[in-house]
Amino acid sequence: MSLKCTSNDQELLSVDFDTEGWENLRARNRKDRALKMTCCGADVALRQTKLGTQYFAHAKKGRCTAGTDTAEVMLAKEAIAKAVRRAGWNVSVETPGTPDEEGGWTLDVQADREGGKPVAFKVQWGRLPLDDVARFQAMSQAAGIRTLWFMRQQSIPVEKATPAFRLSHDVEANMCVVSLPGPYYHPAFASSKNSEGPNYWRQHVELGSFVEGALAGKLRFAPQVGRTLPLDVCVAYTECWRCKKTTGLVIDLCFAASRVLQGAADVTANIYDFDDEGRGAALLMSTLSAETLARHGIGPIKPRYSRTEGQPYLSNGCIHCDALQGRFFDHEVAYDAQPVFSVDVLFDDRWVSHLEDREAIDKWWFDDRPGEGAAEDAPQS
Repeated sequence: MSLKCTSNDQELLSVDFDTEGWENLRARNRKDRALKMTCCGADVALRQTKLGTQYFAHAKKGRCTAGTDTAEVMLAKEAIAKAVRRAGWNVSVETPGTPDEEGGWTLDVQADREGGKPVAFKVQWGRLPLDDVARFQAMSQAAGIRTLWFMRQQSIPVEKATPAFRLSHDVEANMCVVSLPGPYYHPAFASSKNSEGPNYWRQHVELGSFVEGALAGKLRFAPQVGRTLPLDVCVAYTECWRCKKTTGLVIDLCFAASRVLQGAADVTANIYDFDDEGRGAALLMSTLSAETLARHGIGPIKPRYSRTEGQPYLSNGCIHCDALQGRFFDHEVAYDAQPVFSVDVLFDDRWVSHLEDREAIDKWWFDDRPGEGAAEDAPQS
């Protein structure tokens, strides 16, 4: 079964025919038998899957070893090919890739345009080890092709070099849906039991719209980096252990990317992430100045000596007496912390380099805002 065949050495794609055109082609083929399978040259029968995808099949069983696809895969390939057409790119389907010593490989749909590098789309409905994904990706890159993966399995690569996304079939709408990994997704821990929630899969986009957007530059990796983001300062108010007066403690910092980039993950941190006795501390102290903090009843953030730890560290202090408010007690008031104020910051490497956990940052994001595009990390770049 295939989305393509030949007619007098001219390639035809099933996606280029509407219902009436398909029936006319079927009638002509019954008369002249001009349609041939590209895999073996056998006569063609025009058929349709249970999900409505038009395709070319062998008219009779023979010795051809070409495989078959599920109805869901055929629906996905059809949606991708049509989206490539709508995006103004040239489309080819089921294109053989460059073989290696372990065998050949096939690109389900390939998009080309003059002056640009080809972009391929691979639909993987059966389970595939991530090592094999990496091997196939290396082969396509060596051939000068950027490949995007749509995989049914929950364990998928999350990296810039291998754009991979989860693919599912919406039975009621009869359409394929692309899901992008969320801030807490990690392929090593993905399973059917614990990885279905919004923290694991953050954006859900119809497959055709996703492909059109990707070709238009709407697919970006680590979109927060290099953007001006609101930095929400979450504060809890407590009684100072020394002077017994109320003081504010900065418990959490939230780089609120979702308010600037719809669907992007927020990035959280705390003041101790920047305790490096150097650029990190200076960056945080200049951003959250003593004057700014004081307006909200919060003591200055600065290095203070801790007799308990026997060393200084970047810490909260009482606004009244400047006594160090030990970090070991933050958990006692953490549940009371609320965003109190926000400042805009350029979220660049000065901030990113101090964050131990980059899982919320190093993810793909689909920009579905009208008129946006030409992203730095677009497939055609």
